[in-house]
Amino acid sequence: MAKSKNVVTKARSKAVLALILMGAAGWLLSAYTVLTSNELRLQEAIIRQADVLLQDKLYVRAAAQYLTALDTYHTERNLEYETELLNIYRDGGMMNEYYGLIEDRIEGGRAAAGEYLALAQMYVDGESAGRAIPVLQQGIEAYQDAEMIQLYESIRYAYRPTSTVYTQMAMPSSDWYIPVYNGTAWGYVGDNGRTLLDFQYEDASCFAGSYAAVKLDGVYTLIDKNGYWNAVDKNGLEDVTQIAGKRIVGVKNGTYGIYTNTFTPLGTGSYENAVLSDNGLTAVRQGGKWAVLDEELQEVTGYSFTDIAVNSRGQAFASHYAAAADESGYFLINEKGEPCFETRFAGMKGMEGGLAAAMDSSGLWGFTNEKGELVVACQYEDAFSFSDDLAAVKYAGKWGYINRYGTMVIEPQFAQAFPFLEGRALVTDELGNYRILELMYYSQTK
Repeated sequence: MAKSKNVVTKARSKAVLALILMGAAGWLLSAYTVLTSNELRLQEAIIRQADVLLQDKLYVRAAAQYLTALDTYHTERNLEYETELLNIYRDGGMMNEYYGLIEDRIEGGRAAAGEYLALAQMYVDGESAGRAIPVLQQGIEAYQDAEMIQLYESIRYAYRPTSTVYTQMAMPSSDWYIPVYNGTAWGYVGDNGRTLLDFQYEDASCFAGSYAAVKLDGVYTLIDKNGYWNAVDKNGLEDVTQIAGKRIVGVKNGTYGIYTNTFTPLGTGSYENAVLSDNGLTAVRQGGKWAVLDEELQEVTGYSFTDIAVNSRGQAFASHYAAAADESGYFLINEKGEPCFETRFAGMKGMEGGLAAAMDSSGLWGFTNEKGELVVACQYEDAFSFSDDLAAVKYAGKWGYINRYGTMVIEPQFAQAFPFLEGRALVTDELGNYRILELMYYSQTK
C-alpha cells in the first residue's frame, strides 16, 4: 500500500508541475504578446510621424524617423518599413543611402529582384562592371530574372585585345604557350605576345602539359617549357602531327603510329590517320573507316565511322563527346563510342567543351546539344563549337562570337576567329595578323 501511495503522490506532483509550467508558459506568451503589441504600436507611431513629413517631401527627416523605428523596434513590419525606407531614399535622391541599403539587403538575403538589377546597373553605369558581376550572379541564382540575365550576358564577355606581328600561329596549350612561325623558324610566345622560347625550330607542336615536340636539324625532340631536351626521336619520324597527354602521333613512311612522349612506339598498329584526345581515347583510320581505341589501344568500337571530326586543337573528344559520321551524316558519340541521338547533320565540327557546331543541308551552321536538339538555329556561314560559353561564328563574311542564347556578344569584325580556351582566343585582322582576345571577367564567370 505504501508503494502504491507513493506512486499516486508522484503522479499528482508531476501533474501539478505540468499545470504550473503550462501556466507559466501561458503567462510568458501573454507577456510577450503584450510587449510585442506595445512595440508595434510605438513603432507605428514613429512611422506615422515620418509619413506626415513625406507629405511635404521632407525626405531626409522622414528617412531619419524610419531609421529610428527600424533600429529601436523589431516587429513583423520591419521588412515592410525597410522597403518603404528604400523608396524614400530613391525618391529623395539619397542615392548613396539607397544603394547602401540595397547592399545590406542583398547580404541579408532580403533583396527583391529589382534591387539586384538596380545595384548592378549602377555599377555598370559607373564603369565598374566587375563589381556588377557577383551581384547579378547572386540575383540570377535567386530569381532567374530575364532582365538580370540579359544584363549579365551583356557585360561578362568584355575583352581586351593584344596585337602581334605574326601571321602564322598554331593553337595554344591551355596555359597559353603559342607555337608561332616568324617567317624563318618556329618558336613560342605567351598570351601577351612576348617570346617565351626562341625561334629556332623547323616544326613545333603545342605543349601538352609540360612538354612539346619540336624539330631541330631534321630530328624531333621533346622539350620542356625552358626549351631543355627531354627525349630524342630515333625512329626516323618524318612528322609529328599531335601531342596530347603523354602520347605523340608520329608519321613514318606515310603511315601514322602512336608513341610515348619519349618516342617509344606503342602497339604494333600503323594507321592511315590517328587523332589523340586528352581523355586518353584515340581515333584511328584504317581502310577508309574510323574506330575509337582505349588507352591500351584496344578497340572501343569497330571501324564503323566514315569520319571523326577534330576540334581547333586537333583533338576528337572534349567534354566526353566526339563528332562522328556514318553514311547518313554526322552525330555525337560518347566515350563508349555509342551514338547520342538518331538525328543526322550534314556536317559537324569537333567538340570544344560546350554545344557542338552542326550544319544543315543548306550549308548553314547552328548548334546542337548532346540530345541532337538544335539549341541555336542554323544561320551562320561557318562556326566552331562552343567553349567558355562562347562560339566563334561567321556572319556576313566576318567572324564574331555568340553566347549560348544565340546573341552576338562580340561583333563580327575578324577575318578569322577561333574558340576560346581558358578565357582567351586567337583571331586575325584584315591584314592576316594574329591578335589575342582576353575576357576581362573570365575568372569571375567561369
